[in-house]
Amino acid sequence: MLIINLVKKLFFLIQAIFIYPFLALPAFADTQINPCSDSSNPIANALCNLGGANVARTLQNIVIFIVIIAVLVALLYLLYGGIKWITSKGEKTEVEAARNHITAAIAGLIIVFLAIFILTLILAAFGLNLSNLTIPSITSH
Repeated sequence: MLIINLVKKLFFLIQAIFIYPFLALPAFADTQINPCSDSSNPIANALCNLGGANVARTLQNIVIFIVIIAVLVALLYLLYGGIKWITSKGEKTEVEAARNHITAAIAGLIIVFLAIFILTLILAAFGLNLSNLTIPSITSH
């Protein structure tokens, strides 16, 4: 058994020294790829336009993304509760659990839409708009 382990270790050492270094493929590190030069890709355009100059647009996109994800999660949870209710076979505990899932999903949707409403009110109080968000800059005279 000791000889087998020694042979395995020796075989691994030979592989590590003589075989593995030559398996590396060239990385082509000097090839320059500029994803921002392709104007037909909307995802690349959105990522290339991120930066300090358009922080307001970036915040607007983040808020929209979070709202979309929250609504999708709540709708999937609602669908899960509905499927759980259908497959409950009329058992009281399973129907109650499904009803709790549906109630939580509807509460989540209400919270998401109230958050949008409250955010719109707060932005309106400062004279800003969620659909056309601009952050005022401080200029010295």
